[in-house]
Amino acid sequence: MKHLLLTTIAAVLLGASTVEVFGEEKRQKQIASSNKELTGSTNGGTVFVTLVSHFDRPWTMSSKDLAALQTLTKNHPKVRWTHLFNPVSYTTPTPLLENIETFLKESQKKHFAEIGVHLHMYQTFVEGAGVEFRIKPSVSAKQAKGSFDRSGYSVPMSAYTGEEILLMLDFTLAQFKSRGFGVPKTFCAGFYTTSLELQNKIALKGFTSSAAAFPPGKEVGSQYAPSWHELAGWDTSVTIRSVPYRISKSTILPTGTQPFIQTVDGNPLVEIPQNCKIDWMVTAEDMKMIINHHVRFAKKGRSTAVCLAIHEGSADRYFTKFNDVLEYVDDLSANRNAQVKVRYATVSQVRAKFIEHWK
Repeated sequence: MKHLLLTTIAAVLLGASTVEVFGEEKRQKQIASSNKELTGSTNGGTVFVTLVSHFDRPWTMSSKDLAALQTLTKNHPKVRWTHLFNPVSYTTPTPLLENIETFLKESQKKHFAEIGVHLHMYQTFVEGAGVEFRIKPSVSAKQAKGSFDRSGYSVPMSAYTGEEILLMLDFTLAQFKSRGFGVPKTFCAGFYTTSLELQNKIALKGFTSSAAAFPPGKEVGSQYAPSWHELAGWDTSVTIRSVPYRISKSTILPTGTQPFIQTVDGNPLVEIPQNCKIDWMVTAEDMKMIINHHVRFAKKGRSTAVCLAIHEGSADRYFTKFNDVLEYVDDLSANRNAQVKVRYATVSQVRAKFIEHWK
């Protein structure tokens, strides 16, 4: 019965065409076509599906993990990845660095991927940016008080001062520029932790989207450690049903109102909630269920977004799970007689569509 229900839902949704790239001129035309395709139907809204990769420990990425990301891209050519790359790759020896860079640039050029930023507070990165390294608190402890992490991995970026955050962002932007990745527009700190200070600083440095809002509840999937709930900044106003929102100057939460934090393009900083949690926390059926929630929401005539997330170092381990979910999304996007459209999009594309809607 459950399979029949999912199949019935899949049969009523609309698809997008695959693309093939031949030369820069055709690529630009196809990018324009891809963006146009993101427009919702006249009867219902659009469910945007974005797939985010988090580069947490780039030096642990194996050739099998890299192959898994490449195969997911090949198997699902409509996917619009948002790869959140970590410049710690340049301060800590990373065996597959050249291969990773090649993959990211190919994803960007041939598969319309977005390259954003993901930062953990590792010692080599923090000190490389000219900031004094600290080991506390930790979001991976039983309680925040007295917690620490000598590696810096689980120390929230929000524990650093505004000036220190700016130094780390400047260092990151310089690394991206020198490596030919362009100017990143989407940002997420390690463990999805943030604060108003951090959100204001990323907007100041040219970022236009945040991919940090994370459901702390028990409704679906596993949870982070108790200290994360004390330090991350999120509460139960963020759920698996959360939709993109403009970030207020008074709170990082979706309950915020005007005035909003403004970005370099004259529009608000937009939060794209990570409403499917991340790879190890959820099953394939969990992710499909969350997608179905958003499909039902879009049938009311409003657009929404679902964010799937996978770590670079566990891509091989979770390949089957994500391949299954992406096949499900592909099926949802395949019918041309639907009230609701399902469309793959990068985080920045989702922001652009919601900015257009809010205007």
